[in-house]
This record gives sequence, C-alpha cells and structure tokens, in this order.
Amino acid sequence: MAKKKSQPSPEQLQRMRDTALQIEVWAKKPWRWIRDCCVTQDEADSSSPVKPFPDKEYLRYIADLWQRSSLLAIPKSRRMMLTWLMLALHLHKALFFPRSAIFIQSKKEDDSDFLLSDKRMLFIYENLPKNLPWPKVTRKFCSLEFSNGSYMRGIAQGPDQLRQYTASAILCDEMAFWDKAEQTWGALKPTVQGGGQVTMISSAGPGFFQRIVEGRLTDDRR
Repeated sequence: MAKKKSQPSPEQLQRMRDTALQIEVWAKKPWRWIRDCCVTQDEADSSSPVKPFPDKEYLRYIADLWQRSSLLAIPKSRRMMLTWLMLALHLHKALFFPRSAIFIQSKKEDDSDFLLSDKRMLFIYENLPKNLPWPKVTRKFCSLEFSNGSYMRGIAQGPDQLRQYTASAILCDEMAFWDKAEQTWGALKPTVQGGGQVTMISSAGPGFFQRIVEGRLTDDRR
C-alpha cells in the first residue's frame, strides 16, 4: 500500500507564502533582487574575492533607470562595477520574465563568451541563494539556456549578427572600441522600435559611442 504524502506543516506553508511574496517583489524591483541575492568576484583581492554586490547610490539609480528605459548609453570606468550591474540586470530579466531572448554583444565573440562564463554571468547565477526555485541553466559556448524558456547568446559586433533574431534585450559592451559600431547600431534599432531594450556601455573613447552618449546621432562628425 502506497504511503500517503505528508502535508506541509503550517510553518512550511507560511515559508512558501513568504517565498512567493519575496519573489514577486524581486520580479518588480531588480535592484532589490541584486542587493538581496547577487555577489560579484574581485580578482584583485586574492584573500576574499567573492563580495556582496556593493550598495552604491549610483548603481541603484542606474538600475532603476535601466528598468524604465528602452535605450541607454553609459560611459564607464573600471571600478564602477557597471559591467557587473548590467550582467545582473539582464540575468534578472532572463530569470523573472520567461522566454526572454537576451544577447550579449562585444567586439569579439570570445569576449561575449567570457561575459556569459563562470567568471561573470554564470558566476552570479551559481552564487544565488540555493534554497530558492531558480530556473535551471545549461551552459554552452556563447550560450545560456534557462528552463523557463529564456536564453542568452553571446555574439560579436557587426550588423548581420542579429538579423535572424527578435531580441528582448541587448547588452553591448565596450562599444567605443568596436570597428563596426555605427553599422551595428543600424541593426539594433529594430529592437528598440519593437519594444525591447538596448544598453550600450563602454570605457571612454572618441567615435560613434561618444556621439550616442552626447545625443549627436545625426551629427556627421567622427
């Protein structure tokens, strides 16, 4: 005779309700999720490389701005943690919004794969709190596939990289140093026009990225 499954205790039911409510809050507030759940890795600190996500006012501001923007271009410096922040925000979209199609675009495909790897994006995922029901992930070269139907792809610069895809969000890293930044922008515009998000971040450098940051997209000067 099969054993009857034991019913959850009142305490267990309350914990389940609390978890569901917490997940609902995190889904609506990416910065809250980042502060509560995400860590970073500081390779310069060999004694304690894994660190809680820094609670900086400018990071909270950028996260809130990202949540309500379809197009962002932000210059960065090395210690701003901007790349970590953007990877965490795009991971949030993949986890909390099923069937999201997210692309990480860099000058070279290998650079995009690094951002998806266990040194960056996958590192954040693998260090999320273990007692919560996150979607499962499968890692391949330039790819993360999530059990909720979301996926991430790492791609190189260039106008042809996204032509066959409909993207929910695209993160362009170090765009000031792309040879084909302006041509790539032409392929990114349909994502913005279709309701998706495009985020461009880079160390400072002259050229097309500078014109975007300064709002000079119609300026012919290089």
